[in-house]
Amino acid sequence: MGLESAMRTVLDVTVCTHSKGGVGRWVRGLAGGLSQVSADHISIDLPETHPGLISNVPGVTVVPQPSWMKLPLIRRFLLNRGMLESTRAGRIEKLTGKTDIIHLSGVQPEGNASRRVVTFFDDTPWVTPDSHTEETLLYAGRLKYLIDSGAAVLAISRWSAKIAADLFNIPQERTGSAGGAADDIFIPGEPEESVLKKFNLRPEEYFLHVGSFVPRKNLPFLIRCFKEAETGKKLVLAGAEKWGDEISENTPGVVFLKDISDNELLALYRGAAALLLPSSSEGLGLPVLEAYACGTPVISSDGGALPETVNKYGLLLPVLEREPWVRSIREISSGVNYLDLKERAGNAPRTRWQDVGNKAMEFYRSLL
Repeated sequence: MGLESAMRTVLDVTVCTHSKGGVGRWVRGLAGGLSQVSADHISIDLPETHPGLISNVPGVTVVPQPSWMKLPLIRRFLLNRGMLESTRAGRIEKLTGKTDIIHLSGVQPEGNASRRVVTFFDDTPWVTPDSHTEETLLYAGRLKYLIDSGAAVLAISRWSAKIAADLFNIPQERTGSAGGAADDIFIPGEPEESVLKKFNLRPEEYFLHVGSFVPRKNLPFLIRCFKEAETGKKLVLAGAEKWGDEISENTPGVVFLKDISDNELLALYRGAAALLLPSSSEGLGLPVLEAYACGTPVISSDGGALPETVNKYGLLLPVLEREPWVRSIREISSGVNYLDLKERAGNAPRTRWQDVGNKAMEFYRSLL
């Protein structure tokens, strides 16, 4: 316990305010897990990067802005010279004291610590940069800079860890993986009737997709397959962030839900006939773990880390192959394979964010 209790760790959770999708949810979950396993852990937020917005991470420590930010004329002069960014590492160290590990997952201030760690989610900014925004490509560039400068990499899956090692030519001792978990709210049960009524839905009379409305999620493909399957059910697309593909939100039989609460998401999982996840690539596939935690059947593509996450507890289909997707949606809708997939989902082993936090701490310790 001596080494474990003495290791001081800091996690930058600023990205949680910027990202309402899987990236933000994963970092928020890790922050909770680290806090559970170590009394010497601090999660920090840089509010200067999201004026007017409040961090949704419980127990977060806010890094103060420089006092000159309150002086309009001086502020403009110093901001133009990059003083806000260049003082971040010093302000973090003043707040947290001497740190063994600083883990950067969002704004990526360089930070001062014995070792720096970055999170690697997936390789799409480098493989398919056209599917990203300028902002996400900027963060990807900072990530590469930090790795090239010696930062270690904690990936969100074993698949992501291997991809990062190959992509950046990182030695094995500088890479690790932590996996993911469903929040404790996601448990089996009957869907809350008032939530389904609010969205004009009935139990098992809709299929569900959870994730941002971005190109690699292949939502136009999913909508085409769903329409061709002619199930008579609805398709619910629940997400937050959106860029890239233009999708008509007036498509008959398709329900678009944005910025829903976790309580509403719980009801949607519990009432869905199945979760549909046709992504070209995922670094983990957090909705799979959330669906399993609720006992909801999963039909997923085999892109990226999804075979690792789905495992034998769901149905894996080829990426962007229309016929298997149409057939599987029809079969589940008519009851074929439904009970089998539901039983498999219910048998999926459950991990907690505390488990993820323990894996992260083991990796941090290996670096020291």
